[in-house]
Amino acid sequence: MTTPDDTDYAHRRLVNLVAAIALLILAIILVVAMNLLDNQRRLQRCLDSGRRDCLAVPTPPVAQGVQR
Repeated sequence: MTTPDDTDYAHRRLVNLVAAIALLILAIILVVAMNLLDNQRRLQRCLDSGRRDCLAVPTPPVAQGVQR
């Protein structure tokens, strides 16, 4: 059995830092996934309501001074 003086504080600090980084990455992934799901839900509700302009379709910029 270890005594309280045998604790490796450097190792504990490293493990705690790795755990905190892992939790932070997991939280970021969760936020991104929730945003993607929310965008899909909004798009589906828009399409279900019969609208056609739910997605913004990018158009190429028109050059100034060019005649067509």
